[in-house]
Amino acid sequence: MTEQNRGAHLRAQGILEAAEHAMGTVEARARIHSVSAVAACRGPKFEYETRIVSDRMGNLSLQQILPNRKNIAGIAEGRGSGLNPAGQPEPIDAAETFNLRLHEFPLLALDLAKRFREFRTVGYRKIDGVPTDHLSMVDDLGSPASAFLSTTTHLPVGLTTTNPRSEGPPTLETRFDGWRLLEGVYLVSHVTLGSAADRWTFDFRTLEINTAEPEVFGIPGDLSP
Repeated sequence: MTEQNRGAHLRAQGILEAAEHAMGTVEARARIHSVSAVAACRGPKFEYETRIVSDRMGNLSLQQILPNRKNIAGIAEGRGSGLNPAGQPEPIDAAETFNLRLHEFPLLALDLAKRFREFRTVGYRKIDGVPTDHLSMVDDLGSPASAFLSTTTHLPVGLTTTNPRSEGPPTLETRFDGWRLLEGVYLVSHVTLGSAADRWTFDFRTLEINTAEPEVFGIPGDLSP
């Protein structure tokens, strides 16, 4: 690592530590083991509901209640699974598993430094009028990504990630534009995905800490070795 890269890495670490401190003390953040959330969502064509239960061990349950169907998927003990069109559980690949993790908005922001790697400072950029520190990083699939953190509040403002799916735009824009204080920790309570022309919003009606039970994770019938 060159001196320039080492300096950019150290500056990025300081920015990430400031973001963690802005969300809550070390003790308060450590007390969060899981987050259960229900969001009222609006997309370009219809409204729907998203239910997320995720823990800091990497387990996840994601349900999206759409007007004409349900999307149900999850991750348990490191294995991702989902219901196919016939309603049967089946494994999902690494790209789809990573896409699921991008929906863990409260823990995604809280554990940003653990969800990505190779952080470097890039410079400054305004996001929706908010001045931010721009960090480059790499995701679990080895693809480039960026994080933007407020220079005033130090809270995460948003992410730009590489789309893990072959269809759709090459990059995905995530904005953390609402926060709620729970048990001494600020958790994301409103998220906007995409652009003004093609936008999805997640307005979290409920956020609960440490209420998740192990049996909610994954898809029943797809958890045996």
